[in-house]
Amino acid sequence: MFQRWRREFVEFFFTKGSALTVAIAFIVGQQFTRIVDSVTKDLLMPLLNPLVPKGSFQDLKIDYFGGAIEIGKLVDTIIEALLVAWMLFLIFKAIKRIERQTSGSTEET
Repeated sequence: MFQRWRREFVEFFFTKGSALTVAIAFIVGQQFTRIVDSVTKDLLMPLLNPLVPKGSFQDLKIDYFGGAIEIGKLVDTIIEALLVAWMLFLIFKAIKRIERQTSGSTEET
């Protein structure tokens, strides 16, 4: 019985590649996320910060009745999400262009 389970597990994990493919996709996705986050946080957001009067979105707040609603983090997160979406759009556009060029050159040969 143990031999059968081991054989099925080896077939599932290594032969069919389901779990291995998911694991590789997860790792590549994490690295891709780190790259896009770095581009937005370290490159694009500092370019936008001078447009804010205090120099940072983190300091934005709305005063009310002795307290404050700190909307800076929300604004920062929304702008960062839009920049990430824009970066992903540009990357996928580039990938599609490369795929079209590759398929076009393959058809010519």
